[in-house]
Amino acid sequence: MNSSGKRVSIHWVKAILGAAESLGIPSEKILAAANTSLDLEHNLPSYLSLEQTQAIWTKAEQLSEHPFFGLHMGPRVRPSFFNVVAYVAMTSDNLANAYSSFVRYLPLVTEAGEMDLYHEGNDFWFRFIPRPDETPFSRHQIESVISMVLSFSRWLVGDDNIKPKEVVFSHANPGDVAEYHRVFGVTPTFDQAFSGLKFPRELLSRSLVESDQALNALHKSHAEQLLSVHLDNSWAAKVVKVIMSAGHFSFSREDVAAKLNISTRTLQRRLQEEGTSFLDVMDAQRKQKAEELICRTHKSLKEVALDLGFSEPSTFYRACHRWFDCTPNVMRERQQAR
Repeated sequence: MNSSGKRVSIHWVKAILGAAESLGIPSEKILAAANTSLDLEHNLPSYLSLEQTQAIWTKAEQLSEHPFFGLHMGPRVRPSFFNVVAYVAMTSDNLANAYSSFVRYLPLVTEAGEMDLYHEGNDFWFRFIPRPDETPFSRHQIESVISMVLSFSRWLVGDDNIKPKEVVFSHANPGDVAEYHRVFGVTPTFDQAFSGLKFPRELLSRSLVESDQALNALHKSHAEQLLSVHLDNSWAAKVVKVIMSAGHFSFSREDVAAKLNISTRTLQRRLQEEGTSFLDVMDAQRKQKAEELICRTHKSLKEVALDLGFSEPSTFYRACHRWFDCTPNVMRERQQAR
């Protein structure tokens, strides 16, 4: 196993498996061939190693025997493939900010690559830079990203007629370019220094179909929290990851320790060494989530209390007094008055 520790989101892995499913290849067959076990219904584990993901890619390509396996993933793009990154992008006010969200939050999808925008006169390039370990990326992996960028861009602005001015790939020409022309509307150039799409700069100002300033702020706040935790390898951060992956606050200390594959006593000791405790970490997460739900959603305060794991409203109100020195009603009124 490589030692880089690079991770890939299970949501992206599900995109690979979904592409194979569309060709009649069951996910179970691919996972068995890759010697990997996943709980796809509950999205567990949240992340796979790059080595595991590469194995799944290899088996999917081999079993499909499709010459354009990666290229055909683009038209099947779904927001869920990018999880919170997609929700930040789709609620942005224009395509420039949507692209910026992909550049910033890509580590939440994969740590095995980077995206960037490169301006060139009246045009710009959207580039994907792979960062593999020992095993180089196949052309299918590169082509899946580039075709998805185009498909997602079209979906974001609600215009299927968007066409790049140029498409380039760093890999060699596979021989038959007709399918590339069908997908992109132009014939790509191969054996280039990078892989990417070239568009006119005015495309960046295009407004988005799902643009929503309030929702964007909510999703961006969530993405920033996830990114901070994602890049933090402390034990407190690991506990936060388990809590956030669960989507609720009913996990006990024992539940979290089991998820981290360590004993409860070891978890307590690790957290103490970092100057915190399980209850402190859980309380901090509840506080952060409470502020988000009270100030940035229209949920009733009873619903908010239940979402935070409080069975009694009175307990929730006391916690808000301790956290914010006021009631949740006052917090919401102050937010609405701004």
